[in-house]
Amino acid sequence: MTDPVEPTLTLDQAYRATYHFIHQYYLREPIEPFLLMLASMGLWNEDSPRRQTSDPATWDDWMASVRAALASDELPPLGDVKYVPKS
Repeated sequence: MTDPVEPTLTLDQAYRATYHFIHQYYLREPIEPFLLMLASMGLWNEDSPRRQTSDPATWDDWMASVRAALASDELPPLGDVKYVPKS
């Protein structure tokens, strides 16, 4: 249930909030996958009718995540981790 004092975000605001979240995490843990994710999330044409990011698939991936979040209150399981940090 939503608390009435919690802010409601637009899709664009939620996207930027996600970017800020990953960015602040990257500043603490500067590992390459986070940097690559941030680079692909960068908006390069906010004025177009369809949102465009540096990696064209990123906005579609974002919208799929939005639909998944709206469809279920559960977070997805971590599953198999494909990234193994270098020693």
